[in-house]
Amino acid sequence: MWSEGDYRVTAASPIFEVEDASLAFGGNRALDSVSFNMVAGELLGLIGPNGSGKTTLLNAVGSIYPLSDGKISFERQRIDSLSMHEVTRAGIGRMFQAPRIFPHMTCMENLLAAGFAVREDAESREDLIHRGEELLTSLTIDRFRDTVAGSMSGGQRMLLQFARTLMLRPRLLLLDEPFGGVHPKLIEVMLERIRTLHEDGLTIIMVSHDLPTIMGLSQRIIALANGKLIADGTPAEVREDPVVIDAYLGG
Repeated sequence: MWSEGDYRVTAASPIFEVEDASLAFGGNRALDSVSFNMVAGELLGLIGPNGSGKTTLLNAVGSIYPLSDGKISFERQRIDSLSMHEVTRAGIGRMFQAPRIFPHMTCMENLLAAGFAVREDAESREDLIHRGEELLTSLTIDRFRDTVAGSMSGGQRMLLQFARTLMLRPRLLLLDEPFGGVHPKLIEVMLERIRTLHEDGLTIIMVSHDLPTIMGLSQRIIALANGKLIADGTPAEVREDPVVIDAYLGG
């Protein structure tokens, strides 16, 4: 039977590495020589003021934007030259700020579309349905199993996007503002699931403007400003870093 424990990866050395990553749009350097790495099972918070490069970094990891310079590697495989589909097949799942779902399909059909994209040879349609039902139940939206996704509320669509991302069986999960526009009760559901995934060993990068939440959830925080990495440390260290404070205050 499938369980969230299947995400667990054991590794003594970094499994995710960003090395001197730079990305320019015309004369605007959206990422400027950003470097950091992660070991398996880390929950990394990514913060910074608007326009600092957070979403651009996730887009570079997902091969939505090609790097101008530098490289990105996952599980010792260079991924910055892969297609978006190849990045997904390599084990990286992405949740976007605005829900990316098929609005004219039911919730279960949305999940099956993701499941079939990465289905293992031994997995049947029934296996995928069972896995999808478990995810819908864990995120409290099982009552919408056969509901057309476009008729759901914004927060419910975010939960569906979360479930669909998990259907991909990611070993690295990218969460870009997962709580934006979501009702507080649904945020609690998402937070509980993120904590469980982390406890089960999933490696996670989360972007959020909700600083109290991300500081309380993350083991480690990195901060960007103007495309540059300006801090990397524990939540307490980054919270008190004068460079980070200055970036947020605009000094």
